[in-house]
Amino acid sequence: MLWVVLALFLFLLPLGVPVGLILLMLSVAYVLMEPALMDVVLAQRIVQGTQSFPLLAVPLFILVGELMNISGISRRVMDFAAVLTRRVWGGLAQTNVLLSTLLAGMSGSANGDAAMQAKIIVPEMTKRGYPVAYSAALTAVSSLIAPMIPPGIGLILFGFVTNTSIGQLFAAAILPGFLMAFMMLVQAYFTSRINKWDPPRGVQPGDPSLGRSFLGALPAIMLPVLIILGIRGGVFTPAEAAGIAVVYTVICVIVYREADWAMVWKALRSTVSTTAAILLILAASTAFSWVLTFEQVPQTIAGGLLSFTDNPTLMLALIAVVILIAGAVIEGTALILILGPIFLPVTNALGIDPVHYGVVFVLMAHLGGVTPPVGTIMFTTCTITKTPLIAFTKAAFPMILAYLAFALVLIFVPVFSTGLAHL
Repeated sequence: MLWVVLALFLFLLPLGVPVGLILLMLSVAYVLMEPALMDVVLAQRIVQGTQSFPLLAVPLFILVGELMNISGISRRVMDFAAVLTRRVWGGLAQTNVLLSTLLAGMSGSANGDAAMQAKIIVPEMTKRGYPVAYSAALTAVSSLIAPMIPPGIGLILFGFVTNTSIGQLFAAAILPGFLMAFMMLVQAYFTSRINKWDPPRGVQPGDPSLGRSFLGALPAIMLPVLIILGIRGGVFTPAEAAGIAVVYTVICVIVYREADWAMVWKALRSTVSTTAAILLILAASTAFSWVLTFEQVPQTIAGGLLSFTDNPTLMLALIAVVILIAGAVIEGTALILILGPIFLPVTNALGIDPVHYGVVFVLMAHLGGVTPPVGTIMFTTCTITKTPLIAFTKAAFPMILAYLAFALVLIFVPVFSTGLAHL
């Protein structure tokens, strides 16, 4: 019967049916075909998937990102990043990467980061001589930094479905997030210098000073610091941290006075729609995971993977390859919610640190967002910048290779992710 469910999944996915609805339909179909299961239990599982206090952090952190974008802080962060990079080759490309890094603590969402920068930075990069395909590709790939730096939504969801400490996941992702940003800065520098794009500008008349621009960006920089120190210090839980972050952001909106009520209303509506989409996938994946557990799929997969190798590092690399392949056809959030718990028995059996597993999983799950055929970040960026998909893919290919090389380093050197988590 499981093969019938799998066939339905492979049939519905190419038709463009949202993953959450697919999982819901498959769960209902399975219960109807399996007399040993009661439909009331399915309904209970669907509701149970959204009944958790830590999940309150998801809509609250999404709201933080929306409010930060309308508060004027995003523009101030971009000014600070531009000041930092004006003396190096590829200054605007470097600004693109730095902006993703500095705003990561606000949004935690790769899609939101990519959409904002595609509207703001890509046109400026085009004016300075960068090919639009390269600008769009850099915007999309650099947005993958956002889920890695707290408070990444993917980290929260992974911690929830695998019962892993969200505070430890936040701490573990800090160093990988900044290392990935450094890798992209170096790559952007050499690419710009080789192609003679955007030479160093130096200080121009009217440019803000470094100190003044830093003060303007300080509220955004301090937010993730406040969250991490508060959670790790035991002052508040992740959900409470999200509530404090909302209050912090509202104060910023009031102080800067750059947002009107129409913008606030739009931010609230965007928060509701994004949260609804995530919770639909979460509820559906909970029900589908129950079906898979009934069919003993996790145990079967664990036995199959353990037959290949019992080396923890090689096993984690093998899981990363599976996530990479699955990420080409399944959106990152759904991937975390479905496969995260399935591979957990394997990693536990081999003694792989769950925090290390979580950081690698979240890193690899979001890569599918910039690769064909269903990369949501890719489509968002290409639609806004009017970039052909083929040109985008060619420009993004070297960046994706560097991303995969970084993932290998993270897998084989676990201290990069576990060091801060276990302090």
